[in-house]
Amino acid sequence: MSEKISKGRQFWQSVWVGIIAGMISGMVKIGWEKILPPRTLARDATNPPQHMLQQLGASAKFTHTYVYYNTDQKVFWVALILHFSFSIFFAWLFIYLAQFEKTKWIAAWQGALYGIIIWVAWHIIIMPAFGTTPAPWNEPFAEHFSEFFGHIVWAWAIAAVSYFMIAKSKHSDLTTKYL
Repeated sequence: MSEKISKGRQFWQSVWVGIIAGMISGMVKIGWEKILPPRTLARDATNPPQHMLQQLGASAKFTHTYVYYNTDQKVFWVALILHFSFSIFFAWLFIYLAQFEKTKWIAAWQGALYGIIIWVAWHIIIMPAFGTTPAPWNEPFAEHFSEFFGHIVWAWAIAAVSYFMIAKSKHSDLTTKYL
């Protein structure tokens, strides 16, 4: 039986696990998009996170800032910060919600339900509502296919990493057995 930990420690432990799970799941999502690119090259010249940041007032020059890696490979560091910030925040949110009786359902299907919820929220509702992306019915099927399954794999990676880290912690859980 694991010992009960304080709410404060529980919160900070969920932050730590969220950072690790977010980084790893962010890499998984980037890998997924290399296998099944969601957008055409023309539509990805300014990807949705870059476009949303521009809608909030950032310049195109800033959102497309890059450094060179391995001599001639451009690494768009602003886009990577956006990508990993999103992944870390939503990994933490998953872990935090999954530990409480009222929201433990969020971890259904080893996180796949959470991935579907995030996909619907961002790709079907939020980004089209703000004009960041076209309306869902005006986007190609390939984009929906890649993003839908990509979010499932991304959320599964969050669940897998968090399950492993919590199982290997000295407390074995974050106070409950829901995650």
